[in-house]
Amino acid sequence: LFYNTVLNDGYLRFMRTIRQFNYTVQVLGLGEEWKGGDVARTVGGGQKVRWLKKELEKHKDKQNTVIMFVDRATKMSFISLFQRKFNITLDHKSHIFQNLNGAIEEVVLKFEKSRVRARNVAYDTLPVVIHGNGPTKLQLNYLGNYAPSAWTVLNELTFPMIPLTVCLCFREACKKDVSCDYFFSIDADVALTNPDVLRILIEENKGLWNVPYITQVYLIRGETLRSRLAPVSLYQQEGMDPDMIFCKSVREQGVFMFVSNRDEFGRLISSTNYNISRLHPDMWQIFDNPVVRDSHVKHTSAETRMRAQTNPVCVCVSVCVLCVSERVSEHDERLSGGYENVPTVDIHMNQIQYEKEWLKFLKDYIVPVTEKLYPGYYPKAQAVMNFVVRYRPDEQPSLRPHHDSSTFTINIALNRKNIDYEGGGCRFLRYDCTVESPRKGWSFMHPGRLTHYHEGLPVTRGTRYIMVSFVDP
Repeated sequence: LFYNTVLNDGYLRFMRTIRQFNYTVQVLGLGEEWKGGDVARTVGGGQKVRWLKKELEKHKDKQNTVIMFVDRATKMSFISLFQRKFNITLDHKSHIFQNLNGAIEEVVLKFEKSRVRARNVAYDTLPVVIHGNGPTKLQLNYLGNYAPSAWTVLNELTFPMIPLTVCLCFREACKKDVSCDYFFSIDADVALTNPDVLRILIEENKGLWNVPYITQVYLIRGETLRSRLAPVSLYQQEGMDPDMIFCKSVREQGVFMFVSNRDEFGRLISSTNYNISRLHPDMWQIFDNPVVRDSHVKHTSAETRMRAQTNPVCVCVSVCVLCVSERVSEHDERLSGGYENVPTVDIHMNQIQYEKEWLKFLKDYIVPVTEKLYPGYYPKAQAVMNFVVRYRPDEQPSLRPHHDSSTFTINIALNRKNIDYEGGGCRFLRYDCTVESPRKGWSFMHPGRLTHYHEGLPVTRGTRYIMVSFVDP
């Protein structure tokens, strides 16, 4: 026997476990008005006793029938008076029943091959009924994420383990608009990268993990807003932050909140040091938001080469080409001037306060390629010469033969050959080998001083931009 007046998420979860074990259940009071008082804040509960008494009258002559009554909170302090008369025994060691109130630390999860059980570590018992009485509803939700079969062993997983994303949502206007099927709430510091996020969440219907708190981005059904959440204010309460008010109000209405890690939807961004006055502010985020910065700097194939350290394509002796990204291919015409061996028209990274970010990029992504390309050499990724060079037919079309003041040099193409300019390239005189201008977003790397004497070939039309770093001078 079980009493419940409202069709809520807790009731649906209980009925799901009942069906799993093929129990027969009789629900008392479903759809009736609750007149038993607010037992969460004061005394009450007489109405459910009357329901129970009335129902038990129907079974008083069934000698071989076992009836279990599931209540939300029961305190049987009077039991010693009737123990002997009615042969009543308390389950002190939780062989059958486990009350969570006052015993949360005693209950852990026991993972088996095909199911998950609750285990009482104080008595080493495996109770079959978990009672979330008193202020233990959140712990009951946690246990319900796994037991009895909501979770199976790890070797059955087929979805990524690392991404963690969210599933649930809201807005006041959606309460009144009957055409609003779903409301998707997203904060300004959320970056969604999966274009199918809404389709996935709607098809999934709910997430995997029942949690007490969600924030930043969530989806909620409009029907839920206009019914079970309609009577409450979801965001306004004096002395509380909106996210805390929302979660508290939703929990009090018996609505479960879920998160899902089946798909990767995006990421959270730290906006503390985000400077929108810059032309491309994401390029400065390698320290605070490295994943965001990576998405602008690295091409997918470049990441594969850099992380897996596979061999780049070598076009001359020790001169290799690798992909960075077209997104890094931007220029700034505000400043010029240089101090390198052969002066050029350029902008240095320290002139635009970008040097420390660029050195971090060299250390994280160029060094692994260098160690693979030049075995036995371990770069320090130090560089004082990091600059963007401009070549024009009427200004500086080429560069005379020279050695770079570096152990090795990287050269990244920032615009498109045969579209933005014609000509250009680099010729290594000792090897009589020419590297044509790589396509936008691609780079080539070569040793610097002593071995690779080279020159910049003339640009015959348009303007060519390249990013150059003299690494480990």
